[in-house]
Amino acid sequence: MAKQILYGVGKAALRDYANPKKLIAMSDMQDLSIESTYSAEDITGGNKMFPIASFPKDKALNISATNATFNWNMLEYLEGSEIKTENVVMADMMEVKIPANGVVTLEHTPIENSVLVMGFEAGEEPAANVFKVEDKTVTFVANDAGKLANIFYQYNGSEKAISYGVTQKTMAKPFIFDYTFPVHDEDTQITHYATLSVYKAKCTSGFSLDAAHQTAVTQKFEASAQDAQRLDGHLWDLAIDGVVVTA
Repeated sequence: MAKQILYGVGKAALRDYANPKKLIAMSDMQDLSIESTYSAEDITGGNKMFPIASFPKDKALNISATNATFNWNMLEYLEGSEIKTENVVMADMMEVKIPANGVVTLEHTPIENSVLVMGFEAGEEPAANVFKVEDKTVTFVANDAGKLANIFYQYNGSEKAISYGVTQKTMAKPFIFDYTFPVHDEDTQITHYATLSVYKAKCTSGFSLDAAHQTAVTQKFEASAQDAQRLDGHLWDLAIDGVVVTA
């Protein structure tokens, strides 16, 4: 019998538990960990070193994965966020040295009274440490040329912007988890494909954004299997099928 080797990371897909036709792909994973655990309640008596009996207490299947690409829709499953397409308020920031003419042009048209400059105040006309805003132009007095201006402002986004709203009452949503991976032999040939299906899972970790200089931001989630209340009682299944060889 050929040796079986599991090499690398396979592909996974998340489907909405309430609507299995709604798919969130997680195919570009950097790592994946699936671990089944259980505990037992020991019944002891007298001064015996070993329990008289052990009854199953808890069973769990924990999933942890890091995706190489970012998927905003995961917020719906990590946080239970409410997703809307609507007008939104966006923010922008810039750090520039004030030019000789004192004029700095913003990338977007700011919302009225939203422009803030550290160490400066807004005014009707530019003066020492005072700036004026007109449309997308922020004007400083010429004597402030060369000073560093840290500018913050808000602007109206497009009508098609997507917003993810998280409140104190939002909760992570359950999903179906399918993981498929190849099985190799000692000659590195794929001999089987395996699929692990978790019929109901829910994230146990919240949203995180760990950004680093010149480094891709990865998305990680942790989840645990839940009772899908199937007639067969299955929480998860692992199926392995041989590769069909065609002439």
